Amino acid sequence: MRRWFMGWLLGLGGNALGLLLASLIVSDFSIDGVTGFLVSLVVFAILSALFTWLMFRTLLRHAGSLVPLTGLASTFLALAVTVLLPIKDGIDISGWGWLWGTLVVWVLSMFIWVLPGPWRRYKKTGSAGRPSDGAGGAKPF
Repeated sequence: MRRWFMGWLLGLGGNALGLLLASLIVSDFSIDGVTGFLVSLVVFAILSALFTWLMFRTLLRHAGSLVPLTGLASTFLALAVTVLLPIKDGIDISGWGWLWGTLVVWVLSMFIWVLPGPWRRYKKTGSAGRPSDGAGGAKPF
């Protein structure tokens, strides 16, 4: 649970940087106030985690080739729901801000997620997908 929470906090930081950067470089993407930003950030982070999990599970079962689009689609959905909620002085998106804002937030959050650290659950795997013993060589037949 602690590892999951650390990962969620890292994602929260990545989302915060992505939203701030999008508001700075995308003209149709704006953040109106500090309190609204913080509330929108937490709502966005929760929705993004939920949508990512739901979409990943669904796509993995029914359309495995679309799994790489999970993050992009869940970022768009989380932004859409966050903007539609009646949060005072929150995020405002219009026009091309939907496309470029989604891309900026998604790219920055993906960049943050590739950082190594103790919040990672996966183990180093061998060539067959089994945990590696560290020897580095494949066994012959």
